[in-house]
Amino acid sequence: MVAVPYRLMRNVMIAAGVLYCSLLLEIAAGFPLNVHYSFLSELGARDQPTSPYARAMDLGASVLLLLAAILGRPAARMNREVAGLLISAAVFGAGTLFDSFSPMDCAPSANPSCHDSGTAALLHEITSTIAGVGSVVMGIFALLVLGRLGWGGPWSRVLAASAAGVAVTQAWLGIETGLEVFTGDLHPPGILQRVSVLLTCLMLATALPGLRQAFLR
Repeated sequence: MVAVPYRLMRNVMIAAGVLYCSLLLEIAAGFPLNVHYSFLSELGARDQPTSPYARAMDLGASVLLLLAAILGRPAARMNREVAGLLISAAVFGAGTLFDSFSPMDCAPSANPSCHDSGTAALLHEITSTIAGVGSVVMGIFALLVLGRLGWGGPWSRVLAASAAGVAVTQAWLGIETGLEVFTGDLHPPGILQRVSVLLTCLMLATALPGLRQAFLR
């Protein structure tokens, strides 16, 4: 048996999933942004009253993801797919960590005069992209682990569905954003991005229950 503190790691990942779910903050704040035209990351913009809470949630989620990657190292030595899963979780965590320290100056959807550009905006886009890529790769490796080591019951099916959903919605969101940049046509990203974040939170929370067999071999 691999010496992984499974229960601790499971609880850490569930907590990371909850903290990453900024939808909860949006609900608690009474939906301060237009859900059709805004990104959830705008909750952390410096001009928003939700900024300290959104950034604290991202910071907490990122620290927990990095901790989970460290706790899972013994299992990573036994399986390349598990190693890929943990490395991508660490990349996801690192991107989210830097994201929490590089918020936008203002929320474009809430302030017509906001033209969020310059170094701060560029840095935020880079860190958000790193986090997004990390989440997609993490989902892919979760599916690879399931395919190699087998399915552990209903949690595995929930994990598989959410992991596949993260990959699809993130790719779709990237296409929509690209079309807006190159064609100038507005493709409201709000609902799609919120679905993607919700699926990501579900993936994080079910990763250890769904992959239990990979960490208790």
